[in-house]
Amino acid sequence: METDQTQESTALTAGLSWDGSRADAFLFHELPAVSRTRIRQKVLTGEARLNGHRFSTATRLRAGDVITVTWLSAPPAAAESPDFPILYEDDHLLIVDKPAGAATHPVGARQEGTVVQFARRHLEGRIRRSLEKGDRSFYPTVVNRLDVLTSGIVVLALDRGTHRALQAMAGSRGMHRDYVALVEGKLDAQEGEIALPLAFSRNSVVKLKMAVRDDGRPSLTRYEVLELLPGHTLVRVFPETGRQHQIRVHFAAIGHPVAGDLLYKDEQLFLAAQGARRADPPAGSSAPTGRHALHADRVCFRRPVTGAEIDVRSALPEDFRRMVRTAARAPSPP
Repeated sequence: METDQTQESTALTAGLSWDGSRADAFLFHELPAVSRTRIRQKVLTGEARLNGHRFSTATRLRAGDVITVTWLSAPPAAAESPDFPILYEDDHLLIVDKPAGAATHPVGARQEGTVVQFARRHLEGRIRRSLEKGDRSFYPTVVNRLDVLTSGIVVLALDRGTHRALQAMAGSRGMHRDYVALVEGKLDAQEGEIALPLAFSRNSVVKLKMAVRDDGRPSLTRYEVLELLPGHTLVRVFPETGRQHQIRVHFAAIGHPVAGDLLYKDEQLFLAAQGARRADPPAGSSAPTGRHALHADRVCFRRPVTGAEIDVRSALPEDFRRMVRTAARAPSPP
């Protein structure tokens, strides 16, 4: 038997302070628990109406205008967004500790429970006050994105000037980021580097998969061995460039994929796991279902304007430690 979905609506009235402002800025302000992508979709599909009519995100409002947003169920509440541990915060920066499984920003099916949503909720009061003053520059923006299944430090700039400065710093290697990874197999050298050019894969059905390609962008990863375990090696990793999936692709390319990383070890296993609620880890893997063994544990840079050094660290989470303990108890390979 089919059940009818009930509809609810939210009516938002633009006050005098919003006269002449863009409709999307008003909606971002009034619906802080809703991702920007979802808000734009509401406008595009006509599920948001301005005075009863369709409109665009760039439409300029007049005082007294009413935007009505329709929901198939109750509109998202800010409380749905989980809390993330805050490692550092000042007037221009917010640095949080992201667990594996949480997305950095809303994308695709992952529209809720992201780092960006948490930051918007955490800073909602400051965002509102800035917008009411006509200042559109204050808004948390991610500086370094982590993959969903990678845990650790995410840096957010709280204004456009800081974001531009940190992006330039990252591009010139002025921002140092360290990772800890558990990789499969035994690395013979105590330290080393992987210099292989990276670009999007031509042979994968996974849209964002990267690959080593001669025509790719220069990419360099340095590492040092922390501990040799039966069948695995615990390493500290220093990516000198910031390509997408760089650490994961580089270690897979030299025959030592990150433990639990199905995408770069066996794409068919990865695709099977995507189609199931729960997928068992591949035989011989020390990684439990749900994550790969990569953690961003340190970020170090000089604060824009003042030049003061910021050095933030994140302890290895328990699920990562459990992976290491499991690898340490495994029998040595023949």
